[in-house]
Amino acid sequence: MRPHHILFAVTGGSGHIRPTYGVLDELSARGHRISFVTSGDYVDDLAEVGARQIRHRSIFEDGVDLPEIVEQEDAEALTVSAFINENLAMLRAAESALDDDPPDLVVYDIFPLIAGRLLAARWQRPAVCINGGFASNEHYSVWEALSAVHGHRPIVETETFQRMMSELLPEYGIDRSPAEFWNAIEDLNVIFLPRSFQVKNETFDDRFVFVGPSFSQGRLRPGWSPPSEDGDVLLISLGSTFNGHPEFFRSCARAFAGTPWHVVIATGSGTDPKALEPLPPNVEAHQYISFMEVLRHAKAFIFQGTLGATMEAVHWGRPMLFFTEYAVEARPFAERSVELGLGHVLRPEQVDGGGLVSAVEDLVADDAVRRRISRMRDEARDAGGAARAAEAIDSYARRAGSRPGGAFGAVR
Repeated sequence: MRPHHILFAVTGGSGHIRPTYGVLDELSARGHRISFVTSGDYVDDLAEVGARQIRHRSIFEDGVDLPEIVEQEDAEALTVSAFINENLAMLRAAESALDDDPPDLVVYDIFPLIAGRLLAARWQRPAVCINGGFASNEHYSVWEALSAVHGHRPIVETETFQRMMSELLPEYGIDRSPAEFWNAIEDLNVIFLPRSFQVKNETFDDRFVFVGPSFSQGRLRPGWSPPSEDGDVLLISLGSTFNGHPEFFRSCARAFAGTPWHVVIATGSGTDPKALEPLPPNVEAHQYISFMEVLRHAKAFIFQGTLGATMEAVHWGRPMLFFTEYAVEARPFAERSVELGLGHVLRPEQVDGGGLVSAVEDLVADDAVRRRISRMRDEARDAGGAARAAEAIDSYARRAGSRPGGAFGAVR
């Protein structure tokens, strides 16, 4: 059985790219050749599995700032334009690199779905959608949930999307409306969540394979360790995008000064850890640190509730405090976690009013949360992870090798 050339198109950002590492390890071990189009500097990680990196120039490297966009009066149109333009940047980079060596299969992350679907149509290849967030089908749309928290219309209903896609689709021979293009569902969708975590999970059929968190076992090696075995470890993060809030991190550091807790703060690109100094002896701050390494030792996790980090906490069975004040797009995910009893909500007045330590201690004392986390951890570990995802993609590539154009092969 011949190996395949597989293209991965994945949005730059650790929460999107890291879940693919284990899948890449598995597919490479099966002899497949991998090309990977993304932004950011992931050369070493991709080279480790022999993947060819096709780097595109992200609009976010050219000064587009998402936290600023969402505050603008015309945020809806600006957000949709940014989304489409980032997809176009990935699309053009992949075309330029691979038109003379087209892949046998296109695997695309949910955010560059425009690029992924158009590439599949261009090369008349089957496609697979992978997703570290909630899946969408005829009964539930994560896009509608994300738009609603901003008070925006769904992307597909905006004039910006309709205009840009009406001009783009004929270029790829796709004779469907922008709405039909957007709402199409691939025959294989690999979801990096346990099935029970999915909203309306009972409505998702066998086109959707819920494999749970996907990790590369070789990258789960112990790294960071606490300075002593006596203190309880707390991890705090505001994620990779809406993290320019040094006052939040300072409040956390002050709250835990002199307590038995050892606090690890991951500031992200928006806050320089030096801006938080001087820090109490029991608090350390890093711009970047592996959550997996810290959560191995942690007793609790304060963050916005994004699903990549949530699944890392679930993997280690750690209870969570969800603070979505700065990143409203994380709210649908955090709300689902709270609905499932995996953690508590952290309110702004608890951060500013001296209730932060009590909030953490109430969380770790909650036996019901601990039991639910344990059950979710067991389901996640039984879901198959990277190995099951690779098997699904490998099997689909063999079955669908003669089927052109992903979800749009029949319309060309």
